[in-house]
Amino acid sequence: MKKALFTLLFLFSLFTSNLFAQHDAKQETTRLMDLLNKFEGSYQVQIIDSRELPAIPLSLMDTIVAKRDENITTYVWLKNNTRVKILSLKEIQSPNYKGLKRVEYISSTDLN
Repeated sequence: MKKALFTLLFLFSLFTSNLFAQHDAKQETTRLMDLLNKFEGSYQVQIIDSRELPAIPLSLMDTIVAKRDENITTYVWLKNNTRVKILSLKEIQSPNYKGLKRVEYISSTDLN
């Protein structure tokens, strides 16, 4: 009887922890998708000397939050030929702000 009760409690705790994990994963995905939409135009994935399709991880949104500077455009490298251009808050708030395309293919000779 004790083994059956222990097994039942174990299965119940496993089931409920799985439900919480799924709920947390959905919330995290929703949060990151909201940031993706909010940041649209304020960052750009740049593929350098290649025509490969970019793989943009949703976790990049947290990196954008952490790396965005008040006055300076920042670059974060994802791979040796892929970087992310993160516009400064000053540039985003400028009246001349037009936004960036999400992905741009550039030559290494155009890097700054």
